[in-house]
Amino acid sequence: MVVRYMGSKRTLAPNIAALINAEHPTATVLDAFAGMCAIGCQLAPKHRVIANDVHAFAATVARALLTTPGIRPERETAIAELTPSYSRNAAALAKTLRKRLDLEHQALARADDGDWRTLMRFTLDEIAKPTPRQLPGLPTEHEYQRRTRRVPFALFSMYYASAYFGVRQALEIDSLRYAIERASPENRDVYLYALIQACSHCVAAPGHFAQHLVPRDMANTMFIARMRRRSIVARFWAALSNLTIPACLHRAGNSVHRNDATTYLQELAINAPAEVDELVIYADPPYSKAQYSRYYHVLETLVLYDYPGATGKGRYRKQRFETNFSRAAQVESEMNQFVEAAAATGASLYLSYPRNGLLLRRRRTDLRDLMRNHYPRVRLAMTKALSHSTMGGAPGAATMNVIEDVYYGGWE
Repeated sequence: MVVRYMGSKRTLAPNIAALINAEHPTATVLDAFAGMCAIGCQLAPKHRVIANDVHAFAATVARALLTTPGIRPERETAIAELTPSYSRNAAALAKTLRKRLDLEHQALARADDGDWRTLMRFTLDEIAKPTPRQLPGLPTEHEYQRRTRRVPFALFSMYYASAYFGVRQALEIDSLRYAIERASPENRDVYLYALIQACSHCVAAPGHFAQHLVPRDMANTMFIARMRRRSIVARFWAALSNLTIPACLHRAGNSVHRNDATTYLQELAINAPAEVDELVIYADPPYSKAQYSRYYHVLETLVLYDYPGATGKGRYRKQRFETNFSRAAQVESEMNQFVEAAAATGASLYLSYPRNGLLLRRRRTDLRDLMRNHYPRVRLAMTKALSHSTMGGAPGAATMNVIEDVYYGGWE
């Protein structure tokens, strides 16, 4: 079970790792846009890895894979550690959600018998209510915002029930999140990663979190029913059982950072990491108009669990991060600033970018010319045909065939 992620470099990662292994066998590698850590996991067995991503959920995944003790918690240990806290939170939520839980259960049962309209009416009535929803007997949104770890945990039940997830599923997410918060620190990121995976595979949405599905006919209402029947708890335990943590050359020396990539490199140029003889940067910046914070805001909220202000039908986080890499008028300037910051660190740079990327479509820019403004040696290091998932973020096919180029900038 993996987290579905737009533009994932999972299929390209072995080629990138082989290239860096051959040309920089002892280097520390900084993955500047770590995402779901596909590149970092491939590099970790032979390199010290520094992973950076501006999003909290991506940083959590990187920590789970690269900096935790490296041993997946045994199922018996996890059950003993999580179940008591889960049960306490679930019991408190079930008390306030009882009527809605019963109505949802009945609607799903009737959908099994062919009556999909009952589920449609229930869901439409639910999502017509203001968000976040005040739950009877529980603190208000503002009280939770002042003390975000107030018990019971109820964020998903207040914000996303009957939208991205069902009422029962939201209760399960909140209760697992509470249990994880109370778990041992060395296991917390691994548990969170498993919960991220579970949520990603139970969401009633077109492959991402930019919008939830709204029932309108039999086909999509029955799809919503199928997603609603999935147990978050069962998917969590399956994800935890199947989680593969990579072998690491220097797990204690790996590190994870959460920052805007250009800002992080600018700071790195001033404060170089200790005990690094050679630094190589791998960069896979955003390449389309899609702002990742819009497509993954629910996972960001899952990790931060901060009861944010929510806007629009998608219930987006207010003040979410947006990048100029995804703005047509500013992408060239942003790319130039990034490459300049990379060169200022003294590190070699491998820059991955598809030929249909926003910068190349708009400006017809040759990235090698841009990189030559900052690096004396620039070349095309690799070209690979890939199939990028659109994740429902664009009309048409679910995947898009692209040519991915990897450019090298260095000093020799």
